[in-house]
Amino acid sequence: MPLPTTAIVIRRTKGFYYLRTLEGLEIECKAKGALFRNSRYDNQIAVGDQVNLQMTEGQEIGMITDIVERKSYLSRVRVGIMAEQVIAANVDLMFITIAAKEPEPRPGLIWRMLVAANLGNVRPILLLTKTDLIHYHEPGWLAAFQDIDLEILTSSKKTGHDDNRLSDLIGDNTSVFVGHSGVGKSSLINRLFPGLDLKVGSVNEKTSKGSHTTTYAQMIQVAESGFVIDTPGVREFGFWNLDKENIRDYFPVIRQYSGHCKHSDCQHMPEPHCFVKAEVEAGRIHKDLYQGYVKLFAE
Repeated sequence: MPLPTTAIVIRRTKGFYYLRTLEGLEIECKAKGALFRNSRYDNQIAVGDQVNLQMTEGQEIGMITDIVERKSYLSRVRVGIMAEQVIAANVDLMFITIAAKEPEPRPGLIWRMLVAANLGNVRPILLLTKTDLIHYHEPGWLAAFQDIDLEILTSSKKTGHDDNRLSDLIGDNTSVFVGHSGVGKSSLINRLFPGLDLKVGSVNEKTSKGSHTTTYAQMIQVAESGFVIDTPGVREFGFWNLDKENIRDYFPVIRQYSGHCKHSDCQHMPEPHCFVKAEVEAGRIHKDLYQGYVKLFAE
């Protein structure tokens, strides 16, 4: 069998990368130091990356020589360090996973992740889990997200009732699941694809926060054409390389009305004659959508 020259990164630990070849072989690799020439942090290679590698006959550990250009990505500012952390690469779908309750939903994270999806050229889907805890009623905060071009799916761990589209979407794409710890990401994947046996955590009764059970990103094959990147719960998510002056470009509804403002550089904040703010007051742009924009702009 010829030695592999390309493969996909399926998980990583400090200094080591685990790749899957087209033939399904798993290879342990290190990376050439030249890949980190522009950064002292080894954050250039992400789960989902397609990489070129070198191996010689009899060698147990390969060497990643370069990364194939990504078609999409999800990245953030690395916590505590001013450097980019690419969480997942070459993904088709991002499931923004929010629990209806336990832990309490934080809609602010959804706006943040929608901007991140737009930045990284990933199609976002909002996934509302634990709907049985609110007796399958529609939470009030959801209305703002129904006013935009965003697919919304639901899931219930207690009854095992999941939106019919979930299995098809996950089974035909490379997807990344993001959300706070304890919202049910791993439970859902286990339920839809029995046999994976991903670790499942619980929610702390005192803090109402979930505990980390996924400690590193990993790519899991769930179907012939379906791959899932399961990620640790998100507690902080700062944007990398985002000019706040351009945040409006990542809110399609606001961008749609921006051209009607009196000033072409209107940021829809304190400026007079702002058409966007007038549309908010008239109820044609949801107030929660506008507040999501304002909070991100003010950071």
